[in-house]
Amino acid sequence: MKKDWMIKESELDEDQIKVLMATLDKSCLVTGCAGSGKSVLALIKAQRIQKERGSDYQIVVFTKALCHYMNSGRRELGLKNQFVYHWIWKHRKDCPSSDYMIVDEIQDFDENEIKEFINATNKHFFFFGDTAQSIYEGLKDTMPVEAISELLPRQNRPKQFGLYRNYRLPITVARFVQKIGVGLDPFLESTYKSPEKAMPLVLRYPSMKEQVKAISNIIKRKDLTDVAILLPHNDMVQAVGEMFDKIGVDYEMRYNDRADFRNNIDTLDFSTTNPKLMTYHSAKGLQFETVFLPCIEAFTDDRGSSSKALYVAMTRTYRYLYVLYSGQLPQPISEISPTYYKITETEEVEDI
Repeated sequence: MKKDWMIKESELDEDQIKVLMATLDKSCLVTGCAGSGKSVLALIKAQRIQKERGSDYQIVVFTKALCHYMNSGRRELGLKNQFVYHWIWKHRKDCPSSDYMIVDEIQDFDENEIKEFINATNKHFFFFGDTAQSIYEGLKDTMPVEAISELLPRQNRPKQFGLYRNYRLPITVARFVQKIGVGLDPFLESTYKSPEKAMPLVLRYPSMKEQVKAISNIIKRKDLTDVAILLPHNDMVQAVGEMFDKIGVDYEMRYNDRADFRNNIDTLDFSTTNPKLMTYHSAKGLQFETVFLPCIEAFTDDRGSSSKALYVAMTRTYRYLYVLYSGQLPQPISEISPTYYKITETEEVEDI
């Protein structure tokens, strides 16, 4: 069942309240782990600006998928201004300025891009991010969140806030993904507030086709309606989409053709119950009841950035996590103790 990802103000913890109630007369830098409520606070902060200071604000995120996702929350809060994803803000709008700049997933931007946000701020900015979820290393020279303050004179440096509780991840999944992430804080069980307790499942199938058929069977059998199927590369997204077509599975996808952008596909609609098919990177900032990670045998780490991307993909779930593979489990998953997951769920599969 799809979970409302918005948090009511009455449900905020003391750290979140500090962020929300911080003066609008000083810039702020908010850090927090996956599931700590950063994106929701960005929305509520915009709502407060709109109520108290008017509508001269902008909200920018790095990915198009997250932009679509958060715009649903924008409507719920009555925000007048739409979220804009970064490429449009920079290349179509030419970095327009406003009194207040709100940027989510700030760890995905490089130093020059962050300076552009600062330069576009007439009054104050509010940046939200988490260095542990920076997954573009090797693709771009992203800037650590903790270093952003150094870009400004001492008297203009932002007030810094930390969010320390995780409301998304079940403790069972948290224990599992702690072995995957890079640069994570030490594991502290009391950090995790979700009541969900389903163990991650690591399931082996003879082939990629049978993994895909198993995903279809599991979705149908458990009547799952809030599902993400996440893969490391766009060509794998395309391949899984073609397999779903053959077995008659309705789905939505985000696919980028690096060779010819005219072949790009984006049919994601977060108001439907169709499974969402995309890369690890496209899933940044999103959440789903169930996350499937097929073809994990193809995972290879590259100076830690791939492990960060895998960590981000795994932390999109608020209930069920399925890791599917053929052949051998790759590192670092093969190094995780079997006490942290189950291998008992199996599916009969047919040829596609």
